[in-house]
Amino acid sequence: MNLLAERDFVATDQERFAAVCGDRNPIHMDPVAARRTLAGFPVVHGIHVLLWSLDSLFRYLPKLAPVASIRVSFEKLIYVGDRVQAVLTHHDQQHLRVEILVEGIRALRFEVTLGDPRSNHDTGSSEPLLQPIEPAILTFEQMVNCHGRVPFFSVPNKVCRMFPAAADALSVQRVAALACSSFLVGMVCPGFHSIYRGLNLFSARLRECDYGALQFRVAQNDPRFRLVKLAVVGGGWMGSLDAHARPEPTAQPDLPGIATKVMPGEFSNASALVVGGSRGLGELISKIIAVGGGHVTLTYSVGEADARRVQAEIIAYGGSCDVIHYDVRLNARDQISRLSSCPGQVYYLPTPVISRRKSSLFSQQRFQEFLTFYAIGFYDLCRELRLRFGKRLSILYPSSVYIDSRPDNMTEYAMAKAAGEVLCADIQKFESPGRILVRRLPRLPTDQTASLVNITTVEPISVILPIVREVYATVGAGNTPN
Repeated sequence: MNLLAERDFVATDQERFAAVCGDRNPIHMDPVAARRTLAGFPVVHGIHVLLWSLDSLFRYLPKLAPVASIRVSFEKLIYVGDRVQAVLTHHDQQHLRVEILVEGIRALRFEVTLGDPRSNHDTGSSEPLLQPIEPAILTFEQMVNCHGRVPFFSVPNKVCRMFPAAADALSVQRVAALACSSFLVGMVCPGFHSIYRGLNLFSARLRECDYGALQFRVAQNDPRFRLVKLAVVGGGWMGSLDAHARPEPTAQPDLPGIATKVMPGEFSNASALVVGGSRGLGELISKIIAVGGGHVTLTYSVGEADARRVQAEIIAYGGSCDVIHYDVRLNARDQISRLSSCPGQVYYLPTPVISRRKSSLFSQQRFQEFLTFYAIGFYDLCRELRLRFGKRLSILYPSSVYIDSRPDNMTEYAMAKAAGEVLCADIQKFESPGRILVRRLPRLPTDQTASLVNITTVEPISVILPIVREVYATVGAGNTPN
């Protein structure tokens, strides 16, 4: 294996590539929006990594024969800030194979075949021209019949200044067309909910009608994996692109729906602090308490817009809700000063991104991150609430069934949750903050548990409502926790 190049992809690189290709899908550009996706964190444009590695390859081997085809598989997401290595793994007279490694794990691989281009008789000039400003939001059913013609977002030379060796080897138009494929997948089809999976392209003889656009149509679809195959032609290429349509961000039930399961005034004396209440189970708990007549103070760390949305829904329904910023990674003392009064109940729901790529079974960095959220931050909050208000509280600590089942890639998560359970028991025993209710939750539908494959999960409210009732019963109408 020969190391071709290595580098980090940072936020400024994202902006630079988006400026020339036009792909501003939030999964690449918006840290808050990316957190609501399967990725959980901003992802580097796969085509950016491909073009950089092709440029590195053609710098390393500048006198290759013409490229006849290229086959690419985007195997794992590459996150902004990752250190990336491009490695040449095979080279003979007709084929070259390159792998992109992150922490020693293959994230992308491609094979280049050398030879003459093919004839191209499909101009596609009659297709409708598509160049949306915002990524298209399509259902999977709407994608099935998608077709059109996508113009290059910027002049080809502007793209090729970023990848000059690739432009010399492939042609200016072919490099620009590869960049355009990122716009096609990320902004047109599948669009907003896309994940670029791979491509299989053959060099076509450049024709004037090919310049400046990619024609496409959805040739195949597989709803089991939310996968679409796009047939493409243009810019000196012909072949196909594969892309997944990600599931939409998980929506929690609305307040009228929750009201069918919560008795009027059921939580009328509640004053609850919901840490991490802007999305997911924290949002659901906030709504349950508000529908039942209680007052909610929900916190957010990065998603203020989501927190304000939940607050607006609660107030519009006639409920009572405050919003404060709270980051469990920071000192609790200064942050809880924003509370106007001591809550009777605390629901502790903050979490980092749970599923991330690892190079080994155990990552100390990941374990420390989970401990910060699930143990250190929890203890800091409990201690400061007790010192500031001197009141006994009813506290929910949500743990996980993964402590017992431990699926693949969940070692550090399960360890940190187990540590949190031990901490809860000792806080309860030695510091008497009130009552800490620990419940191991099953897998419930949230942004963090979303999957490309349909997985049967329990309806969240059927699990969460009895727990909220149990927490509330401890304080009820002014009852003192045991």
